[in-house]
Amino acid sequence: MGENDFIKENIVGRKEGWKKTTRHYIRVAFSALLFGVLSAGTFAATRPLFSDFFHNEEQETVKFETEPVTEETESETETEPETQTETTEEVTEPPETETTAETVPIEEVVRDEVRKYEYNIEDYKRLNNTLKQVALSADYALTEVRSRVTDTDLFGEHVKSGSSASGVIIARTSGEILILTTDSVLKDAGDIEVVFYGGRTYSASVKAVDETDGIAVVTVPLSTITFRDSQVIKNIDIGDSSMLQRGDMILAVGAPAGTYGSSTVGSVASVSYDEIQVDGYFKDMIADVDIDPKYGSFVINTAGELVGWFGSNEGDAEGYHRIKGISDYLDEIETISNGTRYPFLGIRAQELTSDITDAIPEADFPKKGLYIQSCIKNSPSYNAGIQNGDVLVKINDEEIGSMADYETALRKLTGEEQAVITIMRQNGSGYQEADFRVTVAGR
Repeated sequence: MGENDFIKENIVGRKEGWKKTTRHYIRVAFSALLFGVLSAGTFAATRPLFSDFFHNEEQETVKFETEPVTEETESETETEPETQTETTEEVTEPPETETTAETVPIEEVVRDEVRKYEYNIEDYKRLNNTLKQVALSADYALTEVRSRVTDTDLFGEHVKSGSSASGVIIARTSGEILILTTDSVLKDAGDIEVVFYGGRTYSASVKAVDETDGIAVVTVPLSTITFRDSQVIKNIDIGDSSMLQRGDMILAVGAPAGTYGSSTVGSVASVSYDEIQVDGYFKDMIADVDIDPKYGSFVINTAGELVGWFGSNEGDAEGYHRIKGISDYLDEIETISNGTRYPFLGIRAQELTSDITDAIPEADFPKKGLYIQSCIKNSPSYNAGIQNGDVLVKINDEEIGSMADYETALRKLTGEEQAVITIMRQNGSGYQEADFRVTVAGR
């Protein structure tokens, strides 16, 4: 063999035996089988963890995107909006009901509930006790005002006579106590004395009188009253009579039973506004209350505030009496409490309305001012020559277009002052202006 002969030789691998080959294939088949079993087990174990996810996603996709529309589905689709509409209507009904309930006035709700409530004897006792306490609390401000005239009898003995009326303490200053009463007690021109709560009697003097409205203010010097009595008596709170309405409960105190220190309960029977009175308007109120007006009675509300007094029962029906609301007289009471008389012109007038202007055909009839219905006989306006039917347009160059303007101008006047009143008076088919000098008086 030559040097390179070994390159020419064939290299033959070692031949495996058939047994070894068989074992190899068996191992491969077993491995494949084992892998398949493990794969199946793993899939079976992990399937629950992912089935919900894939199922939901599949359901959502089918339900909203790919689910074919069948007749049954169409039927459900058609009926679903109807169901939603009915549900929506049911949901929106309560707000409508609530809105309706909110628009009902609270007064009507309260009134309906009161009507439904069945009162018992205990309710009556509580109400009666409350009203009794209100009436009793007013006693400390109530007085009896007496006018005492000393005469001599046939035997030469001094005899006192006179009249009396109820009074109420309306103010207390550092030096005096002011008491509102009727002017009738002062007509005897005798000595004045005041009986306070507890029967203590003190001398008094007249501060001022308003004869037109029949009221007066008397004063008791605080220096004459003992310290003990000064601690007991008190002034009454002033209420707003303009707030009184028909049906409101009121109390009459003073002498409604004809004796001092009595009280009773009633109610406001009627209310009318802008009633014409001398030199102004007022709120006319009639009370359903049984009283004896002879000695005078004051009206308080359920809060214990003074809201007025009962005037003369002349012309009133039996069991009904007119209330003079204190709010209409506060300016006058304040004026006479300061020792001066309230200015008085004596005119009953009303504001011009379309009913008045349309009823008078004259083209130059005043469109602004107060139509004078009447002048009180012997009043300053009457004596100056002002007549019924004149139209008041100015007082001291201040234009008068309403009753509020008139009352404002009136408050600026003082007794014995000369005031220029400008009126429009009918002259033939038209109206012409005229000035009158009026000497202002006190009421």
